[in-house]
Amino acid sequence: MNKLLSYKYFYIIVFLYIVLILVSSNKISADQKVRILADEVKVEENSGNIEARGNAIAISEKGTKIKSDLIKYSDNDGKFIAEGNIILNDLNGNSYFFNNLVSDNEINEFEGTNIKVRMNDRSRIVGSNFQKKGEISKLENAEYTPCLENEYLIENCPGWKLKSKRIFQNNQSKTIHYDHARIHLFNIPVFYLPYFSHPDPSVKKRSGFLMPTAETDQNLGDTFSLPIFYNIKSNQDLTFTPTFQSKSNNFYSINYRLLNEIGEFNIDSSLDDNNDKSGTSNHFFLETKLNNPYGSLNGFVQTSNNDTYMRKNKINKLTVLKSGLSFDRTHDNTFLSLDAIGYKHLAIQGSEQWEYLYPRIIFNINDIENNIYNGNVSLNNQFDFNKSLNDSYTSLASSQINWSNNVVNNDNGIVFENQANFRVVSISIDNKGTSDTDNIRLFPQVDSIISYPLIKSSENINQTITPKIMPILAPFNNYTDSKSISSSNLFSSNRATSIKEWESGPRINYGLDWFIDNKNNSNVKITLGQSYRFNKNSSDTVEELSDYFISSNVSVNNSYLNNSIVIDRKDIDIKSISMNTYTELYNLKVKLDYDYTSGKYSNTNEQIAIGGKYNLDDNFFVKFTGTKDIDKNKNIGYQYGLLYEDNCLGIDFNYYRDLTIDRDIKESDGYSFTIVLKPFGSTRSYGKNKVFGPSIN
Repeated sequence: MNKLLSYKYFYIIVFLYIVLILVSSNKISADQKVRILADEVKVEENSGNIEARGNAIAISEKGTKIKSDLIKYSDNDGKFIAEGNIILNDLNGNSYFFNNLVSDNEINEFEGTNIKVRMNDRSRIVGSNFQKKGEISKLENAEYTPCLENEYLIENCPGWKLKSKRIFQNNQSKTIHYDHARIHLFNIPVFYLPYFSHPDPSVKKRSGFLMPTAETDQNLGDTFSLPIFYNIKSNQDLTFTPTFQSKSNNFYSINYRLLNEIGEFNIDSSLDDNNDKSGTSNHFFLETKLNNPYGSLNGFVQTSNNDTYMRKNKINKLTVLKSGLSFDRTHDNTFLSLDAIGYKHLAIQGSEQWEYLYPRIIFNINDIENNIYNGNVSLNNQFDFNKSLNDSYTSLASSQINWSNNVVNNDNGIVFENQANFRVVSISIDNKGTSDTDNIRLFPQVDSIISYPLIKSSENINQTITPKIMPILAPFNNYTDSKSISSSNLFSSNRATSIKEWESGPRINYGLDWFIDNKNNSNVKITLGQSYRFNKNSSDTVEELSDYFISSNVSVNNSYLNNSIVIDRKDIDIKSISMNTYTELYNLKVKLDYDYTSGKYSNTNEQIAIGGKYNLDDNFFVKFTGTKDIDKNKNIGYQYGLLYEDNCLGIDFNYYRDLTIDRDIKESDGYSFTIVLKPFGSTRSYGKNKVFGPSIN
């Protein structure tokens, strides 16, 4: 008996010890569904009510958490009451801040007053009363903004916000609904919407209106576009955009995208309403990428029933439409390409608008095993049949074998880049107005680039000067006119780009490369040289000794300058300059393209194109782009404007002038104005901006 009593006391002591541990850790479960942690926890024995004070936390089984100065639990009605510094974190990563809060015993349903919400995408909602029941949440007298306070353009003024009497969020459909909503730009009400809805932050793609674009043009009048996005499926969507124009026909555009196991499909099309009774205009573009185990198969269609329709309405700037099929396959050391393509030239009037290439077959073999000669051997084969703009038809079959071998003499450091080529071309040309041509052309050539790199290094600078000489042995042929030499092709083995031609006659190219690499993130490369042609034909008017060619590439941090100059060898006079440059200077980014040809040697041509972006302040930018014919002192087109863009708002305002003239396309100028409210729209594209010069991101 005494032994049994001793066991009884032992179990009582163990039980009391466990209770003591639980009380001392201040963790108590309410109805076993919510864990409560606090600095101080009191439990009423008779009622079962719980009161937790000091860093009180209630956590549901699913992970929803309430943190407050004081949390009370009533066992009679199964309710939690929180008071003081209340924060509720839901399962989606959203944080709610209340003055007071009442919740059920599973923290699935709750309501509170004076609420502030920080969504998981960092957007914010404030309101007077909040209530959540089931999948529906309701917020009264609410304001929503995605703008971050530290990026406000104006102090205490978000770029935009949406105020509403009531906001309902449906967690099942992932949609937020607004009753009597007003959109404010910089605290100024600009839109009233009796009803408005948009997907919640967890939805990546959802049907709805995209941001509209408004602009004015002296030829098109006032223009308004309103894109409507329809998410058919996760892999399929459609955008319909009606565009209304006060001085020209309205038109309606669609863009359909589909991605499935067959491949990718993209349809872009538009149709005008023929309000001017001149005939309905349209365009239809189709692009497909078809999956198959053999290679890459692409199909494309570009067609329009009016040559100027797309350019006039600023749909796109295309002057050549391309339709056809393309297949290519790369396997081990072989490459196969099959093409059938038609081109329509919209800037050309009359019947001679079309040229065709049907088919073109290319089959190349690289890295052919070579046990006789050291070096790399490859074989290029091509067959094509095409119709040119002058209605001549050409059938061509070509085969070319290439051998290359690079050798470095270890004794003196001289480098030899040796190459031999032999092309056979069978060609038949059916001309429309002249006699036909039918012949076989042979183009053999042997050449080598011989260079001698000279290197000098110091603590901060590395320099390399490399003299080069390139002898080329090739016979004269009657099929190729003399080819112009530039800085870019100075050391090219064949300057003829057509497969029907090969640069004719023996010649020698020579010059040097000078490369300076500064270890402070800057470098300079200069190439200069000449070309000499031996024993040229008497009918060839090009001089044997060419002009001087100089090219330079300068890079300093994020800026660069590429320049190509041709200098007359007799008069030491500049014949032509081609230059493009990019510069970042403080808050200014500028790109510039410049081309010049002296009238002393040919028709004068001087043109400059410029694009720039200046950061005025934080998210405020001035943009400009333009092209001018300096020789004729005439602008080709220009645009300038203001851009504001932050995390929640994009505003783009521009003035442009376009001097393009082609049939019913006339000189025009106007304004474009676009507002994009993120996350409802995207600032990647602003309306119908015109780019006349180099663009800057």
